[in-house]
Amino acid sequence: MAMQFPERHQNHTLEQKSEGYFRNILPKEWNVTSPAKDYGQDLNIELSEDGQFKGLDLIVQLKASHNSNALNDNERVTLKLSTYNYLRQNLRVVMIVKFIEDENEAYWTLLRDVRPPNNDGQEEFTMYFPRQNRLSQINWPEIVTYIRDITNRKLGAIN
Repeated sequence: MAMQFPERHQNHTLEQKSEGYFRNILPKEWNVTSPAKDYGQDLNIELSEDGQFKGLDLIVQLKASHNSNALNDNERVTLKLSTYNYLRQNLRVVMIVKFIEDENEAYWTLLRDVRPPNNDGQEEFTMYFPRQNRLSQINWPEIVTYIRDITNRKLGAIN
């Protein structure tokens, strides 16, 4: 009888590819960390402006699949309602990214654009990523401007 050994699951390889792809698209001067425990935050990103870190943060939830699951011009993924609720309660801006291995492309959306189900009793729901939101073509300065605006509004609310 042959000895058995642990095998690397395909999902681990796919997760690693998706994170590597995402990190390669980010501006190199940004600081990326991975939380030790994942409740919906796969990556925490500190954004720099003109080489300075000024308190701008972005949470990223990464999803990945081997193939596309498109409907019309939207990529789809299932998200747990508990994860959505957790991310929605966070004060930082949240981006959800879906990497598709056979396209070597990822699609993104901001949590503000995700429509949760009307039924709070659901455990998960399908969310959509516009296929024109290709991560390889993202306009990071626009994202930074949006995060700066949200941060300024939150700071204004407490000052």
